[in-house]
Amino acid sequence: MLIGEVSKLSGVSARMLRHYEKLGLVTPEQTASGYREYAESDVRRILHIEGLRSLGLSLKQVGEALDDPEFDPQAVVSEMIAKTSARISMERELLARLKAVRDAQVSDWESALDAVQILHRLRSGDPTQRQAVAFDSVSGREDVAPETLVESALGEADLNAEGALSWAVVQRGEEAVALAARGLRSKDVAVRLRAVRIVSRVIASAPSTGATGQWLRQALHDVDPSVRAEAALALGKARDELAVEQLVSMVLTGVRDVDAAELLAGFDQSVQVEVMGKFERALEDEETMSPVRGRIAQALAEFDIAPARKLIVQLVDDENPTVAYTVAAILKARRWKS
Repeated sequence: MLIGEVSKLSGVSARMLRHYEKLGLVTPEQTASGYREYAESDVRRILHIEGLRSLGLSLKQVGEALDDPEFDPQAVVSEMIAKTSARISMERELLARLKAVRDAQVSDWESALDAVQILHRLRSGDPTQRQAVAFDSVSGREDVAPETLVESALGEADLNAEGALSWAVVQRGEEAVALAARGLRSKDVAVRLRAVRIVSRVIASAPSTGATGQWLRQALHDVDPSVRAEAALALGKARDELAVEQLVSMVLTGVRDVDAAELLAGFDQSVQVEVMGKFERALEDEETMSPVRGRIAQALAEFDIAPARKLIVQLVDDENPTVAYTVAAILKARRWKS
């Protein structure tokens, strides 16, 4: 098969076929008259070359792959995935920066450079730099767009910097908090958790009515227990009874159970009695394991109502010595008799 036929069959230009030959990727035989003659094996190799190139391999890598009998295509594909992901990440970073500069509504190059400098500090590897931007944005030393501030807060991994950025978002008012609340719809659990923490800062200083309370109530149904717990604790501090079910669940499952118990004991007595009923049903369930009974016992120590004392006394002779010891310590501290 001559080069023209191969080019037509494979879709590879004659010029590129000659380049492959020059690199040693393909070695067609030459006829007595000087024409290149490609065998069937050469055509298959050309198709393999094109296939590997489509994965993003360089011609050098293609040659190594085809000549190495121990070549692992999976490793190459994984490497290309990693490189592609890194490239996409860089492109997204550039896009985010461009949008942030646009959102800052800069009108001249000097303002644009100031906006870029702020973005550089927000993306600094030093968390203290990111904290500083948060404080400067509130003091007025830096003019940071709400969108930029929210994006940084939702993506912040350092707890101290996250706290500063979240505080700065709340200081910017309802618009910024509403932008942060969109993070509750993120597929990333960490982002949803940060969004809950930002909204929780608002509800800590205001009633749980309105949009902030609604956002947190929606978070009570999140698939991740840490997000549900954060929302329940915030609502619990506001004495929102819709958080009670989740707070009880936190005691039973051991997710921030001490904090949950303290909040449950702060509700009105009617709610506390309802909680005692839930604990009692859990204790009556034969499948309730000792660790759960132990957490219930510890939680009961926070309550100062008769039903709580009744349940504690029932656990005095618990088959698990740790639970029994915990109950004895509670009775002694409260000076209750078993």
